[in-house]
Amino acid sequence: MIVPMRQFSILVYHRDFAAFMGRLQDEGLLDIRQEEIHSAKADTEFFPVLERVGKVLSQLKAEKKEMPAGKDFSAGKAGVEALQGEALLAEAERLLLRKTELRAQVEQVSGEVKAASVWGDFDAARLQELREKADVGLVLAAASAKRFPKSEGEARALYPVQRVGEKDGMAYFVWVTTAGEAERMTPDLLGRELGTSVDILPFPRATYSVLAQEERTLQNELREVQERIHALAAFGQPRLEAYQTDLFNRLEYKTVSLNVPNEAEGTLRLVEGYLPEEQASAFEAFLQREDVVYQTRAAEEVPEEKAAEIPVLLRNGWFGRLFEPITNLFSLPSYREIDLTPALAPFFMAFFGFCLGDAGYGLLIIAAGLYLAFKLPQKLKGIAWLAFWLGIGTVVFGTLSGTFFGVELVKIEALGKFRSFIFDSNQMMTLSLAIGAVQIIFGMALDVARITKMQGFKYALYRLGWIFVLVFGAMLIGLPKLGVAAPAPVNYALYALTGLGAVFALFYNNPDKNILLNFGSGLWATYNTATGLVGDLLSYIRLFALGLTGGILGSVFNTLALDAAAGVGVPVVSQLIMLAILLFGHSLNLALCVLGALVHPIRLTFVEFYKNAGFAGGGKAYKPFMKKN
Repeated sequence: MIVPMRQFSILVYHRDFAAFMGRLQDEGLLDIRQEEIHSAKADTEFFPVLERVGKVLSQLKAEKKEMPAGKDFSAGKAGVEALQGEALLAEAERLLLRKTELRAQVEQVSGEVKAASVWGDFDAARLQELREKADVGLVLAAASAKRFPKSEGEARALYPVQRVGEKDGMAYFVWVTTAGEAERMTPDLLGRELGTSVDILPFPRATYSVLAQEERTLQNELREVQERIHALAAFGQPRLEAYQTDLFNRLEYKTVSLNVPNEAEGTLRLVEGYLPEEQASAFEAFLQREDVVYQTRAAEEVPEEKAAEIPVLLRNGWFGRLFEPITNLFSLPSYREIDLTPALAPFFMAFFGFCLGDAGYGLLIIAAGLYLAFKLPQKLKGIAWLAFWLGIGTVVFGTLSGTFFGVELVKIEALGKFRSFIFDSNQMMTLSLAIGAVQIIFGMALDVARITKMQGFKYALYRLGWIFVLVFGAMLIGLPKLGVAAPAPVNYALYALTGLGAVFALFYNNPDKNILLNFGSGLWATYNTATGLVGDLLSYIRLFALGLTGGILGSVFNTLALDAAAGVGVPVVSQLIMLAILLFGHSLNLALCVLGALVHPIRLTFVEFYKNAGFAGGGKAYKPFMKKN
């Protein structure tokens, strides 16, 4: 159902406006109507900061997952708690950025240490002196150890080289030449000299010991930064979340305050909004304590041109509430419509079960729903219980069709008389059309109620006439075919009610027009309605088709598993192969069937049912101006 709303119009003196809006936000009841003319100003002030906070929080959540279990980070707690708001955000950003920089530096220096480990420690000043005074140049190079002379003496005898060492199949050496020649040396020139391919290596920017010490220093700093980040993740994340919430509240406050219209040349601000009727008394008590002037009226008294601004709050019983997420996929009803959620709930459950059509799959969905109902957080438990009830519908219709994990129960003789209750394909197709007809007529009845509520009963007589024609006309035709002989008075009553419905449909489709115009438009409307109803009814065959397809696929996987096992012949191996095929095949089939069992009932609901129920939608959700915790 749609919760009744009450409108409040409040005049506030401009100097008292800021303080009043703060107390109004604390009260958290009024959904305020806004002009939406200054939203960009608030957005540019808060959105960049909110984006920064969101990014840091996601990074800290990732860091929290990597924290070593059982380690105490309380040493950094005081430092974290000394920071608040923007200072805490800036420190978190600095540490996370520094960690990224240090990781890159450690990776770079580690590579340099590995490269310098071959050359060890050397006197860079001495090498520079040799270059300048003795015109001696050195070229650092590497070649395949297999192609390079094994002994140091042999190498020196053949070439002006000093072998330094061997690592990972490569021989590292120093080629001694003149300073000018060293600068011009290329791998090709040096390779021709040695008779093998070589790589010329750059001189390390420092000795191995210096680079190794630099690496240790960077790693120590990285560990310190990491520990401070872990302290932030442990103790600063809740404070950052509180800062984020405060930013959202300030953004909401500024957005609403900027968009509340001015009156009396800016000396007054007019705050207009809605809240549930049941909370009106408490809100009036709040207003009476404030220095404001206000006026209130029921939402039903709001003029039609302003009806679109009335917010919608749905409140259904425990079963209907489970299906509200499905309602929200399309649109909320407008305030003056009827909430169709309780009406679509049993049909959607039946449609899902019809499309899935396998009692075994239904049991799996029931088990999954029950498990998740006890494992998921409170706000997601409704989804788990929705799955549970959809599983119930699947078991019911899977039993009717006689399918259990692709096995046709009607072929199992041990079930005895139970098999006589299983529907064949023709009966299942007829059942799908019958359920569709019931939903269509039920939707038309809801449309009668909607029109009566919004315009008056006389405007609903046209739709009521069609219901009479369909229901009582179907009884006139269907009862004899079912072998039911109705008494003459009953037949007369059925004829009379069917005729009355035809009169309403043809001559009273618009009470504001005369009877001749109504008859002409009634004939055209009759053609459109009749053809539309036929098309709508045929859409429900998809329920039977999807259920049949899922059952056939399940049966195919069973046959494949049995044939593959029989072909192998080895007892244990054949059973494992059969189990693997069954698990894969039925998992795939279940996934495909669940997808179809969600998509097609949603389509039948939002197209056929909503159309026949006259659903317009467009309602906006009730969102009170309040502080988030």
